[in-house]
Amino acid sequence: MDALVVIYCDNIISILLANNPVYHARTKHVKVHYHFIREKDLAREINLIHVSSENQVANIFTKALGTNKRKRFRKMLGVLEVDLSLRGMLIIQAQVMDY
Repeated sequence: MDALVVIYCDNIISILLANNPVYHARTKHVKVHYHFIREKDLAREINLIHVSSENQVANIFTKALGTNKRKRFRKMLGVLEVDLSLRGMLIIQAQVMDY
């Protein structure tokens, strides 16, 4: 048996709609790719898990975040901070060009 694919979602309504196969008249505008998620959930191929917006790491790619949250999410993703300064390189290049 294959392992379930875990999808973390910060929208509780989306999870409830995917878990409930009953047709809702209010959701008839929902696009086809949402129905794909519902089918995969019903087939037990994916597992939708709620995560609060406060802990949604994907927000680093879609929202303007404060410094502390950005650093926390970056650390959770394993992205290292590298301090680069081009100022020294520009000075060296300028000195070389003077000769």
